Amino acid sequence: MTLASPNYGRRGRVGADNSGVRPTAPTYGKAKFGTYSDKATGHLTVESEAERFVTHLLSIDPRVSSFTPQPLCVDLVQGRLLFSSGEISAAKRLVWSERGVRFYTPDFSVDWENGLHHALEVKSEGFEGNQAYLEKLDIAGPILEANGYPLSVLVVPSAATYPLRMNARVLKQALHQLGTHLTDELIGYVTLRCEAGPVSVRTLCAELAIPPGLVAVLVVAGVLKGDLANQVLDGRFQVSLAHGNLSHLSLLERLEQ
Repeated sequence: MTLASPNYGRRGRVGADNSGVRPTAPTYGKAKFGTYSDKATGHLTVESEAERFVTHLLSIDPRVSSFTPQPLCVDLVQGRLLFSSGEISAAKRLVWSERGVRFYTPDFSVDWENGLHHALEVKSEGFEGNQAYLEKLDIAGPILEANGYPLSVLVVPSAATYPLRMNARVLKQALHQLGTHLTDELIGYVTLRCEAGPVSVRTLCAELAIPPGLVAVLVVAGVLKGDLANQVLDGRFQVSLAHGNLSHLSLLERLEQ
């Protein structure tokens, strides 16, 4: 134990297990927002519940190959991207005398399966940022796009009962159950039952004697689909055959500002 005052606001140092350029700030007793994703090399810590929700969407989106939290820094003065703490330190020495905001760090970088990249800024509804923040994004956006990282701002609804927030958590968990619960026999039964058209989860589970939790597994596997952005995945949720198409899991655009 030490009596020294904590250095509030100081960013954590980069370690061997942290590939980002800006580690998550020390929390000093506040809640940590941890999660796990194979697309982000395992366990990771983010700075808000809104960011954790976005990691769930990134994990289930079939277009996303990988993603990294706080991956790079934009030098707003010299108009370039910085990918290491060494580059950032050198840039700060060059522009230390400049007035105003000099750097910007996006919340995530995304690598798409088609080889392209993207940068994401995540905000919570009601806390979208002031005029100075918007001006910073106006400067950073063209720099990021010119370097192959077009910037999108995602605004996460504040209501915990927002359907997409509730569904994303369930679907993220279902990803880890694909190898355990998904069988050819189950897929056959479900396909045969749903050929006639949409059916509620409650009816489907009652007729086939399957637990409701399996429906989420069938959805992330591309066997079933539904309106995940607007309906909570409960007994009333309407599902239909997806025929292997996973486009219903591409939901990031629903939050784009």
